[in-house]
Amino acid sequence: MDKILVIVDSPGDLTKEEISGLPIWVASVRVIYENTEYYESEIDITEFWSKLELLECIPTTAMILAHEWREYYEKAAAGGYTHVIVYTISSTASGNWNSAVLGAQAYREESPGAIPVCVQDSRSYAALYGRNALRVALGIKNGMNFEQSCQYLRDLTVRTQGLLWVYTLKHLKRSGRISGMAAFVGEVLGVRPVLSVRDGVIAPVDKVRGDRALLPRVVEIARKNIIDPQNQVVNLLYSSVPQEEIDRAVKMINETLTPKGINMHRIGCAISINCGPVSMALGYYGEPFDL
Repeated sequence: MDKILVIVDSPGDLTKEEISGLPIWVASVRVIYENTEYYESEIDITEFWSKLELLECIPTTAMILAHEWREYYEKAAAGGYTHVIVYTISSTASGNWNSAVLGAQAYREESPGAIPVCVQDSRSYAALYGRNALRVALGIKNGMNFEQSCQYLRDLTVRTQGLLWVYTLKHLKRSGRISGMAAFVGEVLGVRPVLSVRDGVIAPVDKVRGDRALLPRVVEIARKNIIDPQNQVVNLLYSSVPQEEIDRAVKMINETLTPKGINMHRIGCAISINCGPVSMALGYYGEPFDL
């Protein structure tokens, strides 16, 4: 009988409570700021959001190295697991996927009796892919075998998409995502971008004037792209956003999209570094793309 382990990297923003009781480990990336290196899984994210407003230098992240991935595979085998599934942040944003693949190759070549390892590129970010890992781990707990689990994860991956929006352009400018002039003009005019997240690409799909106009436009775009919302639980991600704005988002999503439910997630370091500590995202399943 298969004993399968899912390993997801920490930018998937899964909490200890969420993975409790499931066959899933979190492999932590390192975050470097103020001349100190931290494991992301050890960082208090609310404190990190506060520090982002004050730091002069933008924090950076360090990928998990191939030999570290190999150590995870060896530890899984030693723990009695017969198969491993690895799920990483999009390869368009990090070297984690490639590093995990290289680690798996080295493990197979150098470890007698190596167990099978499937490495899947999420083509996504934060809890948008973290929730997929949870769904697969739950399926494994309920009896899915290795082949079924890998296919299920792939099916979820190609349908995962979302929308991201920010309430200030300051951090997009600092991270180089937009030019200084565009950020200046945008702040003066109160222009806010709406960004799509699909197939590993974060790209602008619209822009609105004023913070109050963001949520209605986001929900309208989502309504046009989500498939069968009544039978899916969507994901609402947030950082240091006022509670009344979060409540407003929940209300609009429920009224317009009528989903089966809403999972709430805090946005972790990887997205916050680039978008800033005042941002939100909405994740859902739409039309599949080709991997």
